[in-house]
Amino acid sequence: LFRSSILNLLPVLAFLVLMLGISVYVQKASADDRQKNFAKDYFIGGRTLGGFVLAMTTAATYSSVSTFVGGPGMAWIIGYGWLYMAIVQVVVIFLVLGVFGKKIALIARKIDAVTVIDVLRARYKSNFLANFAAIVIVGFFCATMVAQFVGAAKLFEAVTGYSYLTG
Repeated sequence: LFRSSILNLLPVLAFLVLMLGISVYVQKASADDRQKNFAKDYFIGGRTLGGFVLAMTTAATYSSVSTFVGGPGMAWIIGYGWLYMAIVQVVVIFLVLGVFGKKIALIARKIDAVTVIDVLRARYKSNFLANFAAIVIVGFFCATMVAQFVGAAKLFEAVTGYSYLTG
């Protein structure tokens, strides 16, 4: 039983080793560039990422626990009415990335901002507002990540047979 459980983890371990190798390669290949503009390269890819990367980032965001646990759970509880909720997400993504995101990107380039907090600080000239917004963002991010970790642990338990606590 223990041996089959370890064999179930081999694809995950292989994936992690592959990602570690890729990250070491990229780390060494981009050592000179990182020294010049670390914040811009780290947070916004040096402002060189195109639409394809944005689309893949959005797809990766949707490939989360809410997609595999929350969505089917809601569909099970309320039936096809759940599709209306999913359709609204497509419209919201278009508005956020296509309209609001484009305007924020133009403003950020103009004032050389890296994060949304930088845009708020420059627009309202208030460190208090920027710090408060950062605390709110981190607070909601923590709540979101807790939900992701709980869901991932439950999926890990279902797939591997290990306990929820181990996951």
